[in-house]
Amino acid sequence: MHSIDTLIIGAGALGLAGQLRFGPDVRYLDALDYRVDEQLREPFATAIQRYFPGLDPARLQPGYSGVRAKLSGAGEPPADFVIQTPAAHGLQGLVNLFGIESPGLTASLAIAEKVAAAL
Repeated sequence: MHSIDTLIIGAGALGLAGQLRFGPDVRYLDALDYRVDEQLREPFATAIQRYFPGLDPARLQPGYSGVRAKLSGAGEPPADFVIQTPAAHGLQGLVNLFGIESPGLTASLAIAEKVAAAL
């Protein structure tokens, strides 16, 4: 996969400890890497400052890093999500959900119905 140049920021949310969380950002990587890139602090802060102009970038702390399942690569059109039921893999009680991004929230009730029917 290839790195993308744009920083995509999701909505802010309050964590359990009352701290405001921003993100996530999304980047395609050539190799698996869980490190948080400190060079992203400034562009991340700039994106947040559109909504919170007084934000001090020095106060930002990386929360976590992870891997998000993607069904399409950089520069490709988004793929539909995949619901893999026991009929596909033979394991009763297991339903895999792959690539559920936007409009996953909108489709969540329909997805839940499919999962319930498969179980």
